[in-house]
Amino acid sequence: MEKNVTAGSYSRVIAAGVRRWSRRSGVLAQLFTLILLTAVFAVGTKGSFISLKNVQVILSMTAIPALIAVGLHQTVVLGGIDLSVEGVVALCVVFTGLLMKNATNANDVGVWILPITVGIGGVAGAIGGFLNTRVRIPSFIATLGLSWTLWGLAVFISVGQTIPILDERFRTIVSGNFLGIPVLAIIALVLVIGLQLVQDRTRFGRYLYAIGGDETLARQAGVNVDGTKTLVFIIAGLFYGLAALFLATRLGSAQAITGNNLLFPAVTAVAVGGVALTGGIGGAKNAALGALIVNALNEGLILLHVSPYIQQAVNGIVLIAAVALTIDRRKLGFIK
Repeated sequence: MEKNVTAGSYSRVIAAGVRRWSRRSGVLAQLFTLILLTAVFAVGTKGSFISLKNVQVILSMTAIPALIAVGLHQTVVLGGIDLSVEGVVALCVVFTGLLMKNATNANDVGVWILPITVGIGGVAGAIGGFLNTRVRIPSFIATLGLSWTLWGLAVFISVGQTIPILDERFRTIVSGNFLGIPVLAIIALVLVIGLQLVQDRTRFGRYLYAIGGDETLARQAGVNVDGTKTLVFIIAGLFYGLAALFLATRLGSAQAITGNNLLFPAVTAVAVGGVALTGGIGGAKNAALGALIVNALNEGLILLHVSPYIQQAVNGIVLIAAVALTIDRRKLGFIK
């Protein structure tokens, strides 16, 4: 079937995916939302929300969730989902604590912890991709099961203990500023721009949106669907591993529960950024902007002394509203 599809048909499929993305993935709505939030909180907090110190806090606190959201969003663009975030981060955090200079053992791999931790995340992503593409398990089941498996492994390896991290090299990066901008935010921005360029200007990016637009048609047109999906899950795992390294370094300790409560904010950021959960729409810039909006919202509510329970309710409402505004109902068929 695939061999009989003409080159013209292939080109039309790819072009349609690109046009669909171009029409729907603009960031103007997200920028307007961010500006509106800033104005409201600036008035409500009498200017403290837009103070230099608070802006630095928001940028610093957004960097790690943004890395996670950017990793997650590509699986959503494919029309799937990756629920392995918390398990992958938990395992990577534990390995970070055990291999860096710490108060539990004599290990000290130095800067090699970066490729090791990121590599563990990539391997975890490859497993998720294998389960989805080769074992043919739906992505949400495959990655949810993987998350619990990795979280259990993290608890087993760490014996449920907290591992104090003594290495100061990465902590300097995580807590440092360059020209008044948090270094961590600069790193996140560079990675977001890099991934966005890949999505915009490479065959991989064209395949990504073609699959998210119509997987069956993309497969018939000769797109390597399974290979692209697996690569997407690997890239997601790489981002989770990097986020785990920064998270453990910032906290100064490593424990399995560090990975808890990361999935909901990431999904919210992806949806708020305009990445449709039905696939085919969105990009790295959308996920990063979504993370910035969510963190700005939470910081503003904190400055207004809003109850944490109300903050959770607000985040839930924001998620539902974002999904309602971005979802492509033509793909849904029956609502179950």
